[in-house]
Amino acid sequence: MIKIKYVGSKSRIAKDIVPIIQKYIDDNKITTYIEPFAGGCNVIDKIKCENKYANDSNEYLIAFWQALQQGWNPLNIHMTKELYDDIKSNKSGFLKQEVALAGLCATYNAKWFGGYAGIVHTKIGTERNYYDEAVRNVLKQVPILKDVTFTCGDYLNIKPHNAVIYCDPPYQGTTKYKDELNYNTYWNWVREISKDNIVLCSEYNAPSDFECIWSKELTTTLDKASRSKAVEKLFTYKKSTLQ
Repeated sequence: MIKIKYVGSKSRIAKDIVPIIQKYIDDNKITTYIEPFAGGCNVIDKIKCENKYANDSNEYLIAFWQALQQGWNPLNIHMTKELYDDIKSNKSGFLKQEVALAGLCATYNAKWFGGYAGIVHTKIGTERNYYDEAVRNVLKQVPILKDVTFTCGDYLNIKPHNAVIYCDPPYQGTTKYKDELNYNTYWNWVREISKDNIVLCSEYNAPSDFECIWSKELTTTLDKASRSKAVEKLFTYKKSTLQ
């Protein structure tokens, strides 16, 4: 099932990594679960934990999820290419959740305003409305996010204690996202918070002091002309004292 079409979405591997994350939570009797890079929420919506927090630096994305939690129905918005272009060029003239709706649900593969993708005529002659599919599947996802607290901010300001933290940042060397990431700073932050938390990180590669605990080869598509195979991996810090 298609969830929110957000670049880097973990919807395809959630069934593989959720049991791993859940075991850390259950075995260690953890009561707090945090995702510093919430994105499409395709992992946190399946996690069972007393307190769940989804953070992202994209203010439009967080406003989108919060509005959905409060009953906003984006099916009422007919996202034409004209409206998409208008929102893209005049973000301040629209609600933040409307900007995210255009920038993520109506764009190809959810690359932030990476080109309108609404109704598409397929190679076999059929018509497919990717925008409508994305919106309807997001609405199906909303009820299982009712117990998630959404926050907007820099991941570096997250200073947890005794939590399980799943990090799914923009992958190094892949397509550009809305915000850039300093990867040296990021990995140093993971090392620091691993002192008193259980931290699991999705990436293709990690520094040598991290251990790969799971991997799976997938075909990835990041733009209309580019497909490639890549190995998704889940890492932990080797020197973590809690794992």
